[in-house]
Amino acid sequence: MDKVTFKLNRDQFSGAVKTEWLENEPRKMMLLNDLNFTDSQGKVWIAMYGSIIDGASIPEIFWPLIGSPFVGFYRRSTVLHDVYCQNHLRPSKAVHRMFWEAMIADGVTKEKADIMYKAVKNFGPRW
Repeated sequence: MDKVTFKLNRDQFSGAVKTEWLENEPRKMMLLNDLNFTDSQGKVWIAMYGSIIDGASIPEIFWPLIGSPFVGFYRRSTVLHDVYCQNHLRPSKAVHRMFWEAMIADGVTKEKADIMYKAVKNFGPRW
């Protein structure tokens, strides 16, 4: 990742992840409140109430190393990433970058954030 240094700053987030499982939709949940993140450029990223999310797309084989889709310090980051990967309101490159910044801001180690960022950058959706 860039040589830019980001500090742990949970104040960049507002809102908590509150969800409800969807009937007959494995791994899908509806967000029950808004979640906001302000990135290092001052852009506000919003996952709105009613958004449908499915957690981090981590292959099960990697769960012991990275964590499962719905837990960890990256949880809020994955919610925002899910929403923007669905709505395409910003370029995919910016969405993946926000994911990295949000993870760092929320306490994910740089090493783990770098791995997860590289995974979405190389294998995640593009538009």
